[in-house]
Amino acid sequence: MLRAGLLAGFMAGLLYPALPAYTADNKAEKKLQAVEEALKKHRDQRRALQTKAKLLGQDLKSMRKSLIGTAASVQRYEDMVSDFETRLAALAAEQNAKTKILARRRGHLANTLGTLARLSRHPPEALIVSPASPVDMVRGSMVLSAVVPRLEARAAKLASELDALRRLRIEIGQKRVRLASANQGLSKERTALDRLLKRTARQRQLTLKSSAREKRRLKRLASQAKDLKALIAKLEAEERKRTGIKVLPPPPGATPFSAEMGRLPLPARGPVVLRFGEQLETGLKSKGIKVATRPNATVVAPHDGRVVFAGAFRSYGRLLIIAHGEGYHTLIAGMAQIDGEVGQWLLAGEPVGQMGNRRGVAKGTAKVADNGGLPQLYLELRRQGEPINPLTWLAPSDRKVDG
Repeated sequence: MLRAGLLAGFMAGLLYPALPAYTADNKAEKKLQAVEEALKKHRDQRRALQTKAKLLGQDLKSMRKSLIGTAASVQRYEDMVSDFETRLAALAAEQNAKTKILARRRGHLANTLGTLARLSRHPPEALIVSPASPVDMVRGSMVLSAVVPRLEARAAKLASELDALRRLRIEIGQKRVRLASANQGLSKERTALDRLLKRTARQRQLTLKSSAREKRRLKRLASQAKDLKALIAKLEAEERKRTGIKVLPPPPGATPFSAEMGRLPLPARGPVVLRFGEQLETGLKSKGIKVATRPNATVVAPHDGRVVFAGAFRSYGRLLIIAHGEGYHTLIAGMAQIDGEVGQWLLAGEPVGQMGNRRGVAKGTAKVADNGGLPQLYLELRRQGEPINPLTWLAPSDRKVDG
């Protein structure tokens, strides 16, 4: 009996100390399970976010292609409308000139028709029975024989000019119809472009962060820089500090900017009204060119690149700077609205802004053609911070200089 009690006590001593260890192991296992579940949930969330980001990226890529196509369509319509307006103005001037000429000849026309009418009633053969002397009859016949062909030629010329004026008026009417149609097309494409820009901006906000901090940084740099060369130098220094890269390389898959000489398009459609090196009212020489655009014209990136500055800079007003790699920068000013965001990679032809309704005032404006008070886009091209002539880089079709 005693032996049985001792054995029971011994077994109890072995079992009871093990209970706390079992409880601790159970808690640790549950904690581990909770951590694993949290990790799994985190991985699932991360995969979902990655999938969403991928879809957003694909959507943004698709929208950018649509933006480029729509912007190109808008600029084609802008060209078309401008051509129609120019042709209509020329036709109207031609019509006015012809109308004035015909008005001056109206008296001659009446006299010519009167003379021809009388001759038709009294032909030269009727002079034979006239009481005049034979010499007078011969002289009169000779005069009439000489005058009649000239009168007929004059009448034929006037008839031809009247017919030309009639055709001119028909052409003007047709051009006005086509101009109205082109304006409707332009309005439709601009509406589509505006919708795409707003949608793209919303999508970009989902992928870009620290926008406010970036704007504060740019404002600080702009206030510190005394001119554009200094601003570009500061921007490049910040870029080197951030990335460790001395010179920004071209975007992946992009054609090097240096290979684009003579092939670049103008950011906005219109004639060049201020040339590189032309003297300004200030006595200084222009470091860029000015283009007279249509009101509310669309402005696009001339080449692939990265937006390094977008905001107000001194007397330039709204300024956009695009880094294209190899030390090349495009500077665009004069816009009423900038659509590009700092840090954004642009594709050639992607819309970056819009012009206003009329010409703005900028520092050092040259005495250029008024162009009906049209808005003027200012374009500079710089290499290693120094201005170079943009005209030599433009495609031949975009080098049209007004005046």
